[in-house]
Amino acid sequence: MSKLNVDQKNIKLLFGNKKADFLIPDYQRPYAWTDEECQTLWEDIFDFAIPESDATKFNNDDEYYLGPIVTFSNEFGKLEVIDGQQRLTTLMLLLRAFHVGFQNMKDENSVRTKELIESCIWKTDEFGKADKTQLKIDSEVATDNDKDEFLHILNTGEAPLTMRSKYAENYRFFQERIKEFLQEYPSYFSHLPARILNNCILLPIEADDQNTALRIFSTLNDRGLPLSDADIFKAQFYKYYSDKNEKESFIKTWKSLEEITEKIFNSSSGTSMDELFTKYMYYERAKLGIKSSTTEALRKFYERDSYKLLKNDYIINNLIELSNFWSDISNQERERFSDRVLKQLYILNFAPNSMWTYFLSVYFMTNKDSDGLLKDED
Repeated sequence: MSKLNVDQKNIKLLFGNKKADFLIPDYQRPYAWTDEECQTLWEDIFDFAIPESDATKFNNDDEYYLGPIVTFSNEFGKLEVIDGQQRLTTLMLLLRAFHVGFQNMKDENSVRTKELIESCIWKTDEFGKADKTQLKIDSEVATDNDKDEFLHILNTGEAPLTMRSKYAENYRFFQERIKEFLQEYPSYFSHLPARILNNCILLPIEADDQNTALRIFSTLNDRGLPLSDADIFKAQFYKYYSDKNEKESFIKTWKSLEEITEKIFNSSSGTSMDELFTKYMYYERAKLGIKSSTTEALRKFYERDSYKLLKNDYIINNLIELSNFWSDISNQERERFSDRVLKQLYILNFAPNSMWTYFLSVYFMTNKDSDGLLKDED
């Protein structure tokens, strides 16, 4: 039975822990929060920490719940973030913006609050001093071309207008709100970040492996799109390509596949890319001589031998040909299929289930010619 570590913590305890070392893994989706979500977060936290716009009315026993963070410790000892990526990233940007605001302040409260923030953003030595060469968070998101800007902002505290990423826009948003707060409440400037650190609560859920973490995420998540099996497969492909140009080419190919499958597949469970991988799975099952009528789960099939199947150059090409085949069926492409074939495919669409699509996918992959086509008479 899988073990879980669940322990409600404030931001200071969670981020400030010496063992905190978060990783936004390559299979996650890019950072997507806009200034609208940041505005909501800022207003909620501000109303909580400065009730009725009066900092003296704050009750130190009050808590503000920010939601769960689901992670698991990977083979390198890093906490891979499965759920809470957007929230975690935004809080890091908020804390970094506050840290810059304390640069020229020398009073005791400001110095102490600044040190607390530093221990949340950077790793610390045995004396608690921040090592500003080692961040407590890293991002490897395969399809996020702006992740370097996120790390640059955390390292330098700067987000010039030439930076157009959501990271930079949201960071500048927080800088403006903090500047306004400092002008209106100069004597209480240290209180807001201190209350965020001490009284804003997260629920970290640490699983003992990736599969358990993903199951928890699917159970908890009621906002946005959960991670799909295809997201996990994408990460495996991305790791397989070692050259930078190969990685960039793969990302373009993957985005193209997503665009095609979203137009032609309506999967009752999972994403359109999951449906493509399911259709292709039956072909690979046939090649392996698997005759069982019980079909194993999609990820269970592909994760065999550490995702060995996905570490082949031909797989992506096969997926492209298969997606184009089904796209032409969906579009009733007369240059590819005769009217007779299109009528038969149209009738098959009325079948009570989609099993015929898997048979046809296997038949196509087995009998297609070098141009990815089937002879009409066949």
